[in-house]
Amino acid sequence: MDDLQRSLAVAAIKRHYLFAALNDSEMTRLVDTTRLFELGPEEFLFRQDDQADRFFLLADGQIKLCKNAPDGNEKVVEIVTPGQTVAEAVMFMQRNRYPVSAQVIKSCRVYGIHGQTYMELLRENMDSCMRVLGDLSMRLHARLNDVVNLTQQNATFRVLRFLMNQLPHDAEDGTVIYLNTPKQVIASRLSVKPETLSRIMSSLAQQEIIEVKGREICVKDIARLCQYE
Repeated sequence: MDDLQRSLAVAAIKRHYLFAALNDSEMTRLVDTTRLFELGPEEFLFRQDDQADRFFLLADGQIKLCKNAPDGNEKVVEIVTPGQTVAEAVMFMQRNRYPVSAQVIKSCRVYGIHGQTYMELLRENMDSCMRVLGDLSMRLHARLNDVVNLTQQNATFRVLRFLMNQLPHDAEDGTVIYLNTPKQVIASRLSVKPETLSRIMSSLAQQEIIEVKGREICVKDIARLCQYE
């Protein structure tokens, strides 16, 4: 990385709480081994079962984490947005291979953090170590919630939950949600077929709970959306 790219990398990495406890010398050690990846749509950052020696911080763009199912279909397990990290848990696994693939949805810049360097810093910095443990605990809790929602709730519930999660905490009637992720990716993430997703959206629109205009969804009645069965 040149001097400008290095300065941008330091700023982006410092903003993430996993690295907030690092001092200047530790940050220098980390950035010295960090690589910048610039990728276009549909390119792969890594593929399932590739050797894992780095984890990643998404600076801008959008990435989907997906897994190959036994029937050959692709299952989207997470949609990564700027500021999120990817594959840090792999650094703690004895089998150092990525369990999923990471494919670009929107052109992105990604910082590849060298796993061995970061692990050495963790051994020397208890605050950083505790932050990683907290992050992994939250991710485990989120995955358990996903398992419950995908196995015990129907397709309509999953779509409703997705829409509600897109709303800001202070949302009012008339709030517009912009879907900047392709519908087929959203459908895969929710374990529904694209046509099922469209059908549920149409049903909500017919009942005037939402209004759909391309990728924009206007939530006309938040209370009814939250209470819908």
